[in-house]
Amino acid sequence: MIFLDPTTDLAFKKLFGDQAKKEILISFLNSVLNRKEGEKIINVTMTNPYNDPDVDWLKLSIVDVRCVDQQGKNYIVEVQVEPQNDYPERSQYYASHAIARQLKSKGKYREVMPVIFVGILDFNLFESPDYVQHHLILNAKTYEHALRHLEFYFIELRKFHKTIDQLDNVTDKWIYLLKNASTLDKIPSQLQNPVELEEAMDALKQGNLSQEELAAYDRFVDARRVAESVRDTALQMGHEQGLKQGRIEIARQLLSKLDVQEIARITGLSPDEINQLK
Repeated sequence: MIFLDPTTDLAFKKLFGDQAKKEILISFLNSVLNRKEGEKIINVTMTNPYNDPDVDWLKLSIVDVRCVDQQGKNYIVEVQVEPQNDYPERSQYYASHAIARQLKSKGKYREVMPVIFVGILDFNLFESPDYVQHHLILNAKTYEHALRHLEFYFIELRKFHKTIDQLDNVTDKWIYLLKNASTLDKIPSQLQNPVELEEAMDALKQGNLSQEELAAYDRFVDARRVAESVRDTALQMGHEQGLKQGRIEIARQLLSKLDVQEIARITGLSPDEINQLK
């Protein structure tokens, strides 16, 4: 049995962007955000389950949802696989934008609901060894939490090193699934309880994809390998020179596999530069 990598764009949407399987996202968020009885998320509505068409398909996948709990909060869930130094700024921009767009022309500020940003990262962003981090706006002197409309959770998968037999709680089980699903050949017993974990593994079965979806998934995986190769080349040769040379070498490798426009999108080279390589 082959499972998809949940950090890829298509698999992430299959897992968390399907309204018919919203219980998977509800269970994930309640676990990772440590929601207690009385504040648990009980329903979600996918408001924008797919990327805007002009967003770089290699870099991120966003599931923008309206979560219904006792406070009626809004949640943004995003997976980011490519390292970005400005990710903290970008996450704050997205969350602030989600607050700003709530108000219509005659809306009142008191009608604005909190926004919680959940970032699933396949790279290390902070110095802290904690693989789940919760950021708030606090009073610098008293640590009072009075500004409650913005919260941020970051899950750094590369800091999670537990084995399948070391999973202590449901949060650990979810993070293990996100990091390791594509390396499994069956659904382990540890990921069958709660039932949403098993449903998540079922959603990630490669056999559930159409031929078109499988081709898109393979392109994403290839593109990730390309990006890693470009980074390695840049480090070896010096950033600017290495980055350019790495893109050229990768473009050469892809000439027999992809069309010019897709190679241009992956490498950042112009179509003319790619045509010259032929």
